[in-house]
Amino acid sequence: MNVIQTEKLTKKFGETVAVDEVSIHVREGEIYGFLGLNGAGKTTAIRLLLGMIKPDAGTIALFGQTAKQAAPIWNEVGYMVETPCSYPNLSVRENLEVCYRLRGLKDKKQIDKMIAVLQLGQYEHKKAKFLSLGNNQRLGLAKALLHNPKLLILDEPINGLDPAGIVEIREFLKDLVNHHATTIFLSSHILSEIAKVATRIGIVHQGKLIKEINTKDLEHQIMKKLCVNTVDNHKALQFLNGKDFIFATNDSGFLESEEPKAIVQPEYISTLLVNAGLPPKMIRVVEEDLEAYFLRIIGN
Repeated sequence: MNVIQTEKLTKKFGETVAVDEVSIHVREGEIYGFLGLNGAGKTTAIRLLLGMIKPDAGTIALFGQTAKQAAPIWNEVGYMVETPCSYPNLSVRENLEVCYRLRGLKDKKQIDKMIAVLQLGQYEHKKAKFLSLGNNQRLGLAKALLHNPKLLILDEPINGLDPAGIVEIREFLKDLVNHHATTIFLSSHILSEIAKVATRIGIVHQGKLIKEINTKDLEHQIMKKLCVNTVDNHKALQFLNGKDFIFATNDSGFLESEEPKAIVQPEYISTLLVNAGLPPKMIRVVEEDLEAYFLRIIGN
């Protein structure tokens, strides 16, 4: 079952196309990472999904139903968009109590649970206006999760969190999927973090969805190359290419090969070079990092 389904979703602001015919299908029980640079259209797409703004073209369905503000499906959706909003003069607990009453919930233990899970205990009586950015993020997540939603839509949820907090939220989101059958739609501009939590990633750039990939397949799309530096790279280049390998000289004067058979056997190439009197001073497999992969995919 597709929990989120859009077909050619489009939104314009004047002459600017913020979301350009985006078609996504988020399956039940997965964490879908919506990845793009700042200004790529991620937040606009989320606002469209939540009915905060109307599309100019295309369709949206949540849980197989057309998204309308009065529809019962909204009881199954939790969300946090951009900077979370709270009542600044109310404490953390009071903010959660307001949310609890507005949603008509029946189990007050949920408030205690969210305070504990998101480690807000020492701040529960502190006014929201005095919270750090990271703890405001935690409060926003607590409000989004208070009613145990089946679908959680989060816009840059790790903003302002310290490294320990990022790990905690990451593990918490995985637990929601694994033990509570929650579906999560998660936007970010940080590929390395998305890759650690998402099961599938959609890359959006200038309003267009340009690529979708299963996270487990990401490793196979990362570019790798064997980099070699010898006592005489000019001779080594001629020698290796004469041995049926494909090497070239890079901007640093080192030898590089993206050929799979070279990448998987650097020790053999090292032996060949030593026996030819061209011992390598350096030989290593260089792997593209996630950020470089992302920039390559979007064409930068």
